[in-house]
Amino acid sequence: MYEIDIVDLGNKIREYRKAQNVSIEELGNIIGKSKTTVARYETGEIVIDIITAMEICNALNIDLNDICMKEMQGIEKDININPFNSNLLYLYYISKNGLIISSIEIKEKEHINSVLMKNGLSKGKYKQEYTGVLESNYNTAFICLTNAISNPGLDKFQIEIDLHSKENNLYYGIFLGISDNTHRPTARKCILTKELVKSKERLTEIFDKLKVSEEEAKDIVKTKYWDMKTTRLKEFVVKI
Repeated sequence: MYEIDIVDLGNKIREYRKAQNVSIEELGNIIGKSKTTVARYETGEIVIDIITAMEICNALNIDLNDICMKEMQGIEKDININPFNSNLLYLYYISKNGLIISSIEIKEKEHINSVLMKNGLSKGKYKQEYTGVLESNYNTAFICLTNAISNPGLDKFQIEIDLHSKENNLYYGIFLGISDNTHRPTARKCILTKELVKSKERLTEIFDKLKVSEEEAKDIVKTKYWDMKTTRLKEFVVKI
């Protein structure tokens, strides 16, 4: 079923637009509408036609159901819940043989969890900012992000965390993005924590856990997909 409350629809568009740091004027330029018209869409003063709604979804990289679908009854209704019970997380992954540390700040709202990721933390500075959204079900948390500064359009990635994988305060997952050198699609291990790890010993331990082991490499060749395993993690699969 679809939502027919145009005020609610406009509010959802505004929330997705702001979560991605897109101004009303920028959105209007993309869909060929004036700033005033876009503002009236968001306040519900103007009924949005289906073509314009699809253009807005394309511009914000969202699905039409994100702004039109009524709340579903059942387990998937908790899609906007923050499953980590923390608004500040830290992500670790390997790039160019080094450990990259990033912060993930979550702002919980009624219809969406907006995310700000500061990538490449080092000595109080960071390399890049990414913005996006966090969604989850009872199994997996999905964080979809886009470059917030230069925003070239294709600088995007997704983080998928298995919520059942928690082990010694570490969550395990997959970082789907592009390589540093070739800019081609890649899949890497990643680890998420609620506290920033600072000790060299602990960081070395995380770095070792993020390496693709010989056993995993053999599994990839044999099964044609990556099945990440920990002592508690039953199955985490990215098929190719």
